[in-house]
Amino acid sequence: MVDVIRKAARALRRAPAIERRARDRRRPVERDVVLYESSFGHGMACHPEAVFRAALAAPDLVHLRHVWVLDDPQRHPDVLAEFGSHPRVRFVRRDSAAYDRVLATAGVLVNNSTFPPQFVKRPEQVYLNTWHGTPLKVMGYDEPDPGVATRNVVRNFLMCDYLLSGSPWMTQRMYVSGYRLDNVCPALVIEEGGPRTDRQWLDGAGGEVARRLAAGGVSIPEGSRVVLVAPTWHGASFARPEDDLADLESQVAELSTRLGEGYCVLAKIHHTLAAGAASRAGLRGLLVPDSLPTGSALALADVLVTDYSSIFFDYLPLGRPVVFFTPDDDRYRADRGTYLAPSELPGPVVTTVEELAAVVRQAHSGGPGDPVVTHGEAVRDAARRFAPKDDGHAAERVVDIVLRGRHDGYAVAPLPRDGRRTMLLYLGGMRSNGITTAGLGLLRHIDRSRFDVTAFYREPESDDERANVRAIPGDIRRIPRIAGQPPRMGLWVDYRRLLSQGTAMGARGMRRMDVFFEQEWRRCVGDAAFDHIVDYSGYSPFWVFLLAQGRSTTRAVWLHNDLEADRMRMHGRQRANERSLRAVFTAYRLYDRLVSVSSALRDINAGKLAEFAPPEHYVSARNTIDAERVVRGAGEHDVVLPALPPGGRRFVSVGRISPEKNHERLIRAFAAVHAESPTTRLVIVGDGPLRGKVEALVAELGLDDAVTLTGLVRNPWGVMARCDVFVLSSDYEGQPMTILEARVLGLPIVTTAFGSVRGALGDDEGLIVGCDVEPLADGMRAALRGEVPAPPFDAMAYNESALAEFARAIGA
Repeated sequence: MVDVIRKAARALRRAPAIERRARDRRRPVERDVVLYESSFGHGMACHPEAVFRAALAAPDLVHLRHVWVLDDPQRHPDVLAEFGSHPRVRFVRRDSAAYDRVLATAGVLVNNSTFPPQFVKRPEQVYLNTWHGTPLKVMGYDEPDPGVATRNVVRNFLMCDYLLSGSPWMTQRMYVSGYRLDNVCPALVIEEGGPRTDRQWLDGAGGEVARRLAAGGVSIPEGSRVVLVAPTWHGASFARPEDDLADLESQVAELSTRLGEGYCVLAKIHHTLAAGAASRAGLRGLLVPDSLPTGSALALADVLVTDYSSIFFDYLPLGRPVVFFTPDDDRYRADRGTYLAPSELPGPVVTTVEELAAVVRQAHSGGPGDPVVTHGEAVRDAARRFAPKDDGHAAERVVDIVLRGRHDGYAVAPLPRDGRRTMLLYLGGMRSNGITTAGLGLLRHIDRSRFDVTAFYREPESDDERANVRAIPGDIRRIPRIAGQPPRMGLWVDYRRLLSQGTAMGARGMRRMDVFFEQEWRRCVGDAAFDHIVDYSGYSPFWVFLLAQGRSTTRAVWLHNDLEADRMRMHGRQRANERSLRAVFTAYRLYDRLVSVSSALRDINAGKLAEFAPPEHYVSARNTIDAERVVRGAGEHDVVLPALPPGGRRFVSVGRISPEKNHERLIRAFAAVHAESPTTRLVIVGDGPLRGKVEALVAELGLDDAVTLTGLVRNPWGVMARCDVFVLSSDYEGQPMTILEARVLGLPIVTTAFGSVRGALGDDEGLIVGCDVEPLADGMRAALRGEVPAPPFDAMAYNESALAEFARAIGA
């Protein structure tokens, strides 16, 4: 109840903003308005600033009005002084009502990072994402925790019309390898250089740049060589900038001391650290103002000192020396990783300030240690490889492409496609259960040479769910549904009716909900299209209607159980699934394939759910089994089991403790067996709403010393491997993963004759008994006598057959 109240309170707090954004999205798109945002509103900077200046100066684009997003306009006096009174430029505060409105109505959107999770690009808008430089650090799915690293970035990219790239190398590393946009993202890639580097060709060492440096308390002695120190962010938390700043302060001070007269050491730091850096005494007079564009600072530098920052790519076309100062190289590469090895970097790599000062003193000397001599050719090669079109005119070309719509003569092309069939697979809530296990197993075994797979799932909320997300194979594209947007208040009644009635709510309500789901689909996956969309969960009315909005050739929904029986299942005095599953059934007309997990189950579902789809839509595909994972887990004993008495035998049952599993029948059957064979034991792995009743029954029958309830465990196979017989007492099932797992482990299997049992276990693969206490007890007795077959299981051959069934089932 507390959670319900808390969620209701949160919904009420969010309601005004949701209503306001809904109104904004109904306003017409203003095609002559261009919105710019850089680094979450941190300032007027990077590629968006260069594009803005080029557009503002173009005589044929005077009809455009320009809106800049700033975290707080008053914190950017230089920007306000230059453009505050300009008739075609205005500013909005990020996350304000004005921001939401212009984000929903501007004709062109330009960002070097991401718009917030609630953002949905409208079809009439044009979105250019410039990103913020060629990456040296690994990005996206190449990062150690890709689920976190990609959560809002990929959905932004999938909404883009244009993606900016400095080179074919960046396109491959950033957009194809890092974010895996190939095959699914419809955006065009612009490879016409980095607009922010134009500053390096336009700004000299004096004039406006010198004035802005002086205003920031920085002066460059005449005749001094400028050494620009520009590291990336290293710290563990942006909330604790001192993690980086203390090291930077001491390193810059030591470098200045070691270099002595004739050198001016300046620091240009990550924008997130700027406020903290300004207050550090050791950096006063050395800190390049955050408001000064990076390109202007680079134009001044005779030597660039950096580490893993993308800034060195910008500097390459100038042909000046770069020194890589990486005192934490081993740790950084292990924790984050880089796309280039130290040997591939176009400059000396040093790890101490003493070494750094020695190399810098050699720069431009012409001696054998001069990096211009030792690495000059490497710099030129790197410039051709990483920055081939940085020539001072990149912004003009980007403006021509995006704002004038001219593509001829420019390097503008779609992302590559390799001919594989694309599939989006919704995995469900990622809680540990049979559906999640089956889904993860499918992802591990699916043919990568044939299918390009995207895993779609609800953003995890618990440690258990996060652990299952981390178990998604690393080569699978991941898209979580983040910060889900509920319907506006005017649709709330329709929304609740849909979740309980489905299409039976009526045509008018469904039309309104179609608009909501279509918008939510675009918010999650943008303009991506797939050959196949699969609802692998099949239990949620919200998700079954959301996935029906996707652009695809075929759509399939999985039926993991006797769903009509599941709908009528009692939870206490209520049928908890009665209305929601009925709503799911009404959506079946929106899908091409309704896939049960065995042929026997297909016949059951086709018969009971005949009113919702024609018989030819009901097909089947068995679950795959990750035998390697099961065998590996069998060797890990995470759960301590009570010791067996001499000659003892253990029965084990694995599954959710819920009505359809009928644990009461299992326990009563075991009680009869235990009375005859006191050294037998029963282990029940799992948790669920009936656990309390099961524990009470165990106590009532005096079985406390003979029955162990482990609760939910992440590795049930380590428990199963230490048991002798697997027992299933269900009233109904689909194709239980636990039966497949027991077969992998070579356990004899005794199971009740639930409706689809023949699709899960053949006559010579175990023992099928009647759905009553005594037949189940007899089966357990037979297992003790060694009369239950447990033939070898060829998991590889089984999976090959199951994968072929899967491909046929989805229409591939």
